[in-house]
Amino acid sequence: MNKLKTILVVLAMFFGGQLFAEGIDFKQITFEEALTQAQQENKLVFIDFYTEWCGPCKMMANNVFPNERVGNLYNREFINIQLDAEKEGKEAARKYGVNAYPTTVFINGKGEMVYKKVGYRDIPDAITMGKEAIAAVSNGYSMADLKAEYEGKKNDERFLKLYIAKMIEYREEPYDAIEAWLKVQTEIKENDVDMMEYLFDHRKFLLIDGKAEEILKTNYNEYFDIATRAEEKTLESLQATMVYNTRQLAYKTRDARLMRAFITSWKELPGSAEKADELKGYELNYCFLANDGEAYKQLATAYMDSMMGAKTLEQIRTEDQAAYDDYKATKYAPSIMGNLTLEKMAEGVEATAQKDAIVKIGSKFLKFTENKKEYKQVLSWIEYGDQLMPGNSDLQKLRADVIRKKENTEN
Repeated sequence: MNKLKTILVVLAMFFGGQLFAEGIDFKQITFEEALTQAQQENKLVFIDFYTEWCGPCKMMANNVFPNERVGNLYNREFINIQLDAEKEGKEAARKYGVNAYPTTVFINGKGEMVYKKVGYRDIPDAITMGKEAIAAVSNGYSMADLKAEYEGKKNDERFLKLYIAKMIEYREEPYDAIEAWLKVQTEIKENDVDMMEYLFDHRKFLLIDGKAEEILKTNYNEYFDIATRAEEKTLESLQATMVYNTRQLAYKTRDARLMRAFITSWKELPGSAEKADELKGYELNYCFLANDGEAYKQLATAYMDSMMGAKTLEQIRTEDQAAYDDYKATKYAPSIMGNLTLEKMAEGVEATAQKDAIVKIGSKFLKFTENKKEYKQVLSWIEYGDQLMPGNSDLQKLRADVIRKKENTEN
């Protein structure tokens, strides 16, 4: 009996020790509380950004985070938290550029990012990642340190090269840093094949109206002479890539100056002259970013009048029905995507596009409305949309927003 008790005690101690020793101890605290604790204990915060639907996230949660060696390192060195990037961690995910999952981020108590990795990590990788985050702080090569030094080192090509590499590694966008490096670099001749390849390799981060565009235009013919057939295609599309990069950054930063630069260059692209509706949309977006209410309202009214007058409601319904019938008969195959597409087609392709335009333009128009006539204008668009898609929730919400603002203005 005593022997049995001894065995049970030993087993309890063993399994109890394992229970408390194994795995990362993720604190059930908020992001703000984690920052406070990190400052108090002079530690980094380790954040596991996940989503409910992410398979690799679940694999790390089940196979990596419970590991004793991983837990020993992370519990000793970091304040550990998990954030659902689509729920309570949405703002933090946006702040640290999290757009793929899993993403693991290490930040200091000030909220500055020190280290970041994207994708699944096995046990050895997780341990290496933790050690590299610690080393990044001690060697001064953390992202927070590099960002702090950037303004004072825009003429230091060695620093800029390191900074660009780190930003790309951390899935950040080094638009400005690449421009700065191209202006001061001395290691590559601008007409050399190596410069062409540098532009190709970094094409996601090149903008118009800067050094990158100047190099491309000055050396385009020479690059074309030395390019392989595959590289010729990349070279031919590079200007357009830079133009659309500029549009993307303009929207992201809400920069009207960049938006105007994009529009000017977009007009010069082949085929843009045949895309009048796109240009109208871009001009509308420019006016909104520039906070030019009068210009926006004028352009929006003309755009909506043109859209609603182009086809009768009966034409739209007939064309949408024909498109639905054709898809169902010739392209539809039962599947998640196939069923979803069929459902969307049933709502009407053109009807949905026009409804989306009413909601998008009407919502922005509402920001600048000042009188009954303008409120009535938006409501007339909504009434037109109701005929296309009766009972649509997006249109109902916009109508409620119009009525609410109108009542607040009158009161």
